Amino acid sequence: MWFFSRKKSRPAAVADAPSSPAALARQCEGMVTAFESGRIPCPGCGLMIPSASLETLKMVECPKCQRIAFVPMRIGQYWLFEPLGGGGMGSVYKAVNRQHPSQLFAVKILSRAERTKPVNIHALLNEARIGQIVGNHPCLVKCTDSGCEDGEYYSAMELVQGERLDKRVDRLGRMPEREVLQMVMHLLSAEQHIYKCGYLYRDMKPENIIINHEGYAVLFDFGLCLPREQALHPQDEYVSGSPYYLPPERLLGTGEGAYSEIYSIGMVMYYALAGETFFDAKEVETLAKRHLSKVRLSVSGQLRDFRPELVEVLSRMIKQDPSERYQTFLDAAQAVEAILPTAPDPAAEPAP
Repeated sequence: MWFFSRKKSRPAAVADAPSSPAALARQCEGMVTAFESGRIPCPGCGLMIPSASLETLKMVECPKCQRIAFVPMRIGQYWLFEPLGGGGMGSVYKAVNRQHPSQLFAVKILSRAERTKPVNIHALLNEARIGQIVGNHPCLVKCTDSGCEDGEYYSAMELVQGERLDKRVDRLGRMPEREVLQMVMHLLSAEQHIYKCGYLYRDMKPENIIINHEGYAVLFDFGLCLPREQALHPQDEYVSGSPYYLPPERLLGTGEGAYSEIYSIGMVMYYALAGETFFDAKEVETLAKRHLSKVRLSVSGQLRDFRPELVEVLSRMIKQDPSERYQTFLDAAQAVEAILPTAPDPAAEPAP
């Protein structure tokens, strides 16, 4: 695999899981047995709470120890048993597969208010379809399944063990340069794979990146992915994406290519190095103007504590003019790879 050299095995697909596959299998099998028999194991005292009369995807209090337990729901071959997060369109839950209880999954479903809208149904299933097309890569989450049962549309993917990039930066303040450069190599490799599959990712942001326990940066959420030709000749009048990381050409409607993704990766790279976004405005309109402005603060001025060669690479990645950036993922990767060997060891870097 070009410009990618970390572990050889695929990342483990479990978050906060037992330390061995055998222990995980026992845990998952135990949950499936309990759920199939209409019981919920209390996370506090272990009491098996009858669930037949309880509303699914809601919290219930254990009658013995008063701990809160989550009422699971079955959809397709999955038992959804713990909320992971969500947004306006739907929610994501930790799940176990009834037929293959050896690992955990993340299952996305539409919210009750959104699940009858054709546009949302199409978006959910299309995201799952694209994820299955592009997901065979160590730095991309693997989408495993999608479908509909009793009017409930869902998509399932592997559950990645690790820490989301925005949470990591919140915790560390800013990340070590060597770790950031390795992360950027992983993201460029993932983006190149998506590109070779005929798509452009278009949603690069810290919230969509997990640093797993093997050191991989794993990219997920394919909701804004478009075929390359469609991204190059946009028809949509609406602008989607995180305002801190989207490329100027999306705001202008002039078409996007690999150089656009490189810009977004550069903005994420800056965020990880500096511990803050390149633009500090809170208003979306102001952020848009700053992406488009010919007059902006220089990277060298904002990263004065970093090596000139690092600043040079990053500056080129986030040039306002697309023609002045690296034009291919390989070009960008070669530039990053050239400065990686001389990056300081994390222990030698000053604390943020």
